Amino acid sequence: MEMSQVAKCNASTCTYNKQNICHTLGINVGPHAECNTYHHGSARGGFAEVKGGIGACFASDCKFNQQLECKSPNIDVAFHSLHADCQTYQSK
Repeated sequence: MEMSQVAKCNASTCTYNKQNICHTLGINVGPHAECNTYHHGSARGGFAEVKGGIGACFASDCKFNQQLECKSPNIDVAFHSLHADCQTYQSK
């Protein structure tokens, strides 16, 4: 089984974001399709050679959620209000 990937992320204030690419091993998507791994800061974390994956998805009403795993090949994350959201979320 392949881990779903974060294709792009425009949450530029996230510590894991470098040039709209997520550089953490895995994010968690929360019950309201929010990126629970988003962390605001100027310091940069993550690994340059890593492209973010989806470790767990708790948005149980998303059509891509299967046993708390994301079955979409990739997702986009975008900044919304004061947090980052999974833009690939689709209601069942």
